[in-house]
Order: sequence, then structure tokens, then C-alpha cells
Amino acid sequence: MMGGGNESIRIGGVFLLSGVAQALGNASEAAVKTAIEVHNENGGIDGKDVEFIVRDHGENPTSTIKSLVQEENVDAMVGLTSSGVTLKNAPTIESLGVPFTLTDIGTPYITEFDAETYGNKAAGTRNIFRTNANTATTVYAIAKYAVENYDGARIANIGPGYDYGEQCWEYFKAYAAGLGGDFEYVASEFPDLGANDMTPNITAIVEADPEIVFTSFWGGDTVTFVTQASEQGLFEKVTDVFDTIGADPNVFSALGATMPEGLHFSCWYWHSAFDNDANGTFLDQYRERHSEGSLPSIPSFTGGSSYAAIGLYIAAIEEAGTDPDAMIDALEGMSYSGPRGEWTIDPDSHQASAPTVLGETSRADSVPYDGVGLANTEAVTLSRTRATELLAGSGLPSGL
Repeated sequence: MMGGGNESIRIGGVFLLSGVAQALGNASEAAVKTAIEVHNENGGIDGKDVEFIVRDHGENPTSTIKSLVQEENVDAMVGLTSSGVTLKNAPTIESLGVPFTLTDIGTPYITEFDAETYGNKAAGTRNIFRTNANTATTVYAIAKYAVENYDGARIANIGPGYDYGEQCWEYFKAYAAGLGGDFEYVASEFPDLGANDMTPNITAIVEADPEIVFTSFWGGDTVTFVTQASEQGLFEKVTDVFDTIGADPNVFSALGATMPEGLHFSCWYWHSAFDNDANGTFLDQYRERHSEGSLPSIPSFTGGSSYAAIGLYIAAIEEAGTDPDAMIDALEGMSYSGPRGEWTIDPDSHQASAPTVLGETSRADSVPYDGVGLANTEAVTLSRTRATELLAGSGLPSGL
């Protein structure tokens, strides 16, 4: 086992800090830094400061992860911004031994532990935890709303052409069936991740004449999709558009007036969706530290999960010290009360019971940029029992 033995508490972070997800990675890093700076200002842990050592995924994320543990001697890790990178590196993370809390990862597979039922899809690892709602919860929220409000509609899908986009569409269809929905699926398009030109894909969707469009774009892909779909008149031709994790201040500020109102976008955290003192404090802390620069002065959709990861580690270290095995034992089943309310880390899956947020794009929300926010938000949670029931026969795990 690695980690421990430092004069300070050292936490390593790995995010996409360049390329298509640079803004998201930078925003997650900012939320982590906010939590650490606030805690250090309040005395640290037993007189020790918390130190944050952050790295870009880079071209060799495996080497980056190993370096933080073996060379920087970090006590714990946070981050990752790619489900594929996370799944590929799960064995490496397991071998290093220190706790790794995921803050930006959607795939349910990484917190699925039932190998007897799901075989190698179950990639759950003892030292991996997650503080954001995973895809199983996010897509459930959308499917439930769609079945309740648009049952029988013609639905088309368009999403990024890699595992995340394909999984989201499979989960939507499985949940819709489990919830008793009777949709007509008329088209499905998967442009490449980071595609500059989605117009052929959008044209195919328009020609299929759907009433509802389901998307799983995030970050820069959401900007590209909304911009080009607006140019092609898609939003005037459909009743509603759903998006899994496209609700983000970086996205909405980049789109400005191009982003239509009244669409249903979801995310893992939205600043105005939680009316509690802890959320108000977090927003004040974040604004004080990030009111200047390229990022909006409100946290991203990963802000709540990134901030919470540090809170969990602080609680675990105060209880058990920095021995990796002791920290892991403390984290299993731990409850946390913060900006997204109170939730618990499941002792088996290590998935947080934290909610996903579904809301309507609206200029009525107070945001520090010229563009939409979210209104009429709902924080949706899902239990493993309910998810397993709804996904029965699909072969898809819940990771809850």
C-alpha cells in the first residue's frame, strides 16, 4: 500500500485540463481547491494543511496516476473526467491502494460490484468511490419525466459516438420499457466525440420527424450541437429536448442567446437547485475565489461532487488517519451533509446516493453571464432495488 507519511495531507487530482473538456476539468479543479483552501483556513487536520497536487490526464493517464502515488506520495486521489480512462485504469488504481474518489464520471460500471450477475461489466473496486450521481440515476430522471409527460411520442437520439453516448441511449430505452412507456424510436445518431460538424447527423434527426429528442452531449459537444441544431431549426420542429449532463454554466455562457428556453437539461449539481445553508456557504466560498478569470463565478455541474470529495476525505482522515485501508473502511457507508443535502456512500458499491438535477432551461434563473440557467428544477434520487427492477432483462447494471 502506498500513501501516508507526509508532513501535510496530500491529495492528488487528475482531470482533463486540456482539449475538449478543458473547461470542465478546470471547474472541477476549482471546486476542489475551494474546499481545501477553506479547510486550511480553518486549521487543517490535526494541525496539518491539506495540499492539492493536480495533473492533466495527459497522453498517458496511467503513468500520471502512478506518479501521484509513487512519486508525490499522495494519501488519496480525486477526479478523472473520462469513463473510458477510468475503466481502463481501475486495475492500476486498485493496485496502488490509496482511496480514489471519482467526481466527474458517469458510467455505472465502475461502481457495479455484482460480478455474479454482470460478469466483467462489474468493475467495482475496493478503493474507488464516487460522489456524483451516475448515468443510471441521471437517465432514470429523464426517462421518468418523458414517460409521465410524453408517453407515445416519436423519439430520436443524438449523442457522442463513444461508450458514454451509446450507454445513455441504452439506459433510456431500458428505463422507458421498465416504466411502461410506449415510445416510437425513429432515429439514432452518434457523431464523433469533439466533432466540429454535426450537421449531417442533425439533418438525419430532423428528417425522422421526432417529437422528442434525447441527447447525451456535454461540454463543448453541447455547444456544437445546440449551435448547429439552432441553425437547422431543430428546436422549432420538436416539442422538447432532453440532455443528460449538458446543464453547465460553461456551456450556457458560451451559447448565450443561442440556447433556447424550455428544454429539459440535467446535471449532477446546479447552483440554484438546492435551498440549504451549506449550498449558500459553498456558493459564497466559490465566488470569493473565482470571481475573476475565464470560469463563471458559479460552480460547474461537477462542483458539488468535487467539493464533497474533499469533505469526505477530511471526515475519513479525522476518524481513521491516513492509513489507506483505515480510510477506505471509514468511507464505506459514510454519510455526508453538504450543498446537495444529505446522502450516503453505499458500503458495497461505493456510489453516493446523491441526486441528479433535472430542470428547464430558463432566463429566469439568476446567473452571472448572458444566457440561461435552470428553472423548475427537481433533485432526483434512485435506489439500487428500484433501478434493478426497471432494468430487468436489459443486462445493464445500476452501479448503485
